Amino acid sequence: MYSPKISEELISPLYHQAKARGIPMTRLVNEILSSHLSLELAPDKCAENKSLEVYSSDAQNKEAS
Repeated sequence: MYSPKISEELISPLYHQAKARGIPMTRLVNEILSSHLSLELAPDKCAENKSLEVYSSDAQNKEAS
């Protein structure tokens, strides 16, 4: 089975978002990928949802500094 490596800079935001939602990181990643791929397969939906919102505790910490 193929198991791709997640970029190190994504681990912390994924961990914190999954923890905030009370779900495992694997489920969060699957939801993000499924949502993105469904948008790719349905271009008319892309116009409605032009960007995916990214939650990052690291970004929030930088803004607070």
